Order: sequence, then structure tokens, then C-alpha cells
Amino acid sequence: MASYTTVGELIEHLKGEDSNAPIIYQYYLAEHFEVSEEVFGQVARDFDSLVPCLDNSYLAIEEEINNKREEVNV
Repeated sequence: MASYTTVGELIEHLKGEDSNAPIIYQYYLAEHFEVSEEVFGQVARDFDSLVPCLDNSYLAIEEEINNKREEVNV
């Protein structure tokens, strides 16, 4: 049993969401790295399908949201 998220599982997870809602996303497939599915699956399993160090990405998005909020309130 794999311990990573598949494309199908991600699609299933998103089925209950508003299909018109804005989204910020990032994903990688084996083909992005020119590596076999087997090797990429091992890496995805190691990372539990999460991109490491997302704190920086989250903070950058949060900062931009705060900037936009300030613009609206000016």
C-alpha cells in the first residue's frame, strides 16, 4: 500500500469543493524530473506527498494576501 497521494486521490479529495473557487496549487510528477514512477514513488513516500519547507511558500502567499487586504482598506 502506497503512503503517498495519487492524482486520483487528489481529484477525489477536491470533488466536494466549489469548482469555480480560486486555488493556489503546486504539484510535481515523475516526468518533471525525468525519473521512473518507481523512483518518484519512493521519493513521494518519503515526503508523504508534501513539498518540504512549505512554510516559506505559505508565508509568501500570506504576505501577499495581507498586502491586497491593505490595498482594499485604503
